Amino acid sequence: MAPHIYSYFLSFIILTTLGFPLNLTLTDYHNPQANHILDAEIVGDVLIVSAMVQGIEFYDISNSGELNHLTNFNLTSGGGGGGGTKANCVRAAGNYAYFTTYDQKGLFVVNIYNPSNPLSLGAVLNSDNFLLENLDLNGNTLAVCAHTDGVLLYDISSQSNPVYTATIPANNAWTVVLAGSLAYVADEDKILVVNINNLSLPVQVGELQMTNAVKGLVVENGFLYAALGSDGVDIYNLNDPENPQYLDNYNTTTLANRIAPFEGKLAVADWDDVEILEFNGDSLNLVGYKNTGNRTMAIAAKDNFIYSAEWASVQAFEFGEIDGPDLDLSTWELNYPYVEIGESYSLTVDIINNGNETLVTSDNYTTNSEFDIINPLSSLAPGESQTVEIVYNASNANASGAYRIYSNDPDEPEIICETNGNIDGANVGETAPDFELDYVANGSGSYQLSNHLGDIIVIAFFSPM
Repeated sequence: MAPHIYSYFLSFIILTTLGFPLNLTLTDYHNPQANHILDAEIVGDVLIVSAMVQGIEFYDISNSGELNHLTNFNLTSGGGGGGGTKANCVRAAGNYAYFTTYDQKGLFVVNIYNPSNPLSLGAVLNSDNFLLENLDLNGNTLAVCAHTDGVLLYDISSQSNPVYTATIPANNAWTVVLAGSLAYVADEDKILVVNINNLSLPVQVGELQMTNAVKGLVVENGFLYAALGSDGVDIYNLNDPENPQYLDNYNTTTLANRIAPFEGKLAVADWDDVEILEFNGDSLNLVGYKNTGNRTMAIAAKDNFIYSAEWASVQAFEFGEIDGPDLDLSTWELNYPYVEIGESYSLTVDIINNGNETLVTSDNYTTNSEFDIINPLSSLAPGESQTVEIVYNASNANASGAYRIYSNDPDEPEIICETNGNIDGANVGETAPDFELDYVANGSGSYQLSNHLGDIIVIAFFSPM
C-alpha cells in the first residue's frame, strides 16, 4: 500500500484573552505590480517596498496612512521575473537607498533624490558573487549580511560610492543592526556583539545565545529587540551595550520575522498578522493585533502608522484607540482535508470584536452550497469573540467558495474568508505518490519519499525565474 503523508500548517490565536482599547485600523491598501515582497523601508516621507519579482515600489506617505504610489522601479532591465536583478532587502538615508540582490548581482546604490524617478547607480565594485541578505546603516557605516561570508562593512562617507573596509566573520549572517560603535550580528541562533569603532578592524566583544535562529534585530531607546521566528520576540536591556541583559520574551502567534519600532512600541511582521508589542518595565506585552489576510513579510512604521509589506500587496494601518467596532478573524482561509464524496468535515474560524462598540452583523453566509454555517455570527460586544463552525459536505471535486461577513466595522465592512474543499491538486489526507529525486545541492545521492515514513516532511519547490 502506498504511504500516506499528512502535512499540516496550523495557525491559531486564542482570541478569548484578547480585546484591546488600542488596535489597528486599516487606512489604505495597494495592489502593486511587484510581488514576492521581501522588505520595506521608510526614509523621510517615502516608503520603499523591495520585491524579488517585478521591481521595487515607491510611495509618498506624507499624508500619514495613505499610500500615494509614485513609481515602480527596476534595478536593471527586467527587475526580477524576466532574468533581471531581483531586489532583496533595502535601507536608505538621505538621498540614497542601498539594495541587496537575490541573485548574486551585488549591492546596488540608487539615487532617490526624486523618488518618482529613482536613478540606479549600479552595483558596488566586487560586491557580486555573494549571497546578500539584510543590511543596516548608521552615519557613515553600512553593514551588509552575506550569510557564510559574514558581514561586509562599507564606509559611505561618499554615499554614492561605498568603500569596502572589512568583514565581520560569521557562520551564517542573516541580519545586522548598528548602534553607535557596535554592530549586533544575527549569526544563526546567536547574536554577535562587535566593536566597529575602527571600521577596518572589527573586534567581537560579546555573544548572546538565543533559543532560535534570529530573523530580525532592532535597537531602540536603550533596548535590543530580536525576532526569533516561531519563538517570538526577545527584549534586552542595553545599559551595558557590550553585554545586553535579557528582560523578557513574547511568543507571537506564528513566525516573528521583521520588526519596526515606533512611539515606544514594536510592530512585528508575524507571517499572517501584524502584532504590536510594548514593554511596560517588567514584561513585553501584546497591545495590538491585526490578521492582515495576507503573508506579512516585512514591516515599516512612522509615528502611529504601520505599513505591512505583504507577499503581493501593501497595507497601511493606524495604531490608536478605536471608537467603533473592529472585526478580526483568526484565519482568512479554511482549507479542508480530503473528504470522501457524501461525507462531511467541520472547521472553525474565530471572530473577535477588538473595538469599543458593539459589532453588528448585517449578513453572513457562504457562497457555495457545499459549505453550511452551523452557528452564524451574531452581534459581539467589545472584546467578545465567537467561534463559527462551517461544515463541508463533499459532493464533487474543487469546491471553492467564501464565507462572507457584512458588519458595521467602519474600515472593513466586508470581510471574506475563503473556503476550499477537495481542490484540484493535493489535499491533506490524500495518498502521496512515492518519488525519488537526485540531490542537486546540500547533499549527494537521491531522496525517496517512502524512506521517510513517520517523519514530518516539508517540501518546497523553487525554479529559476
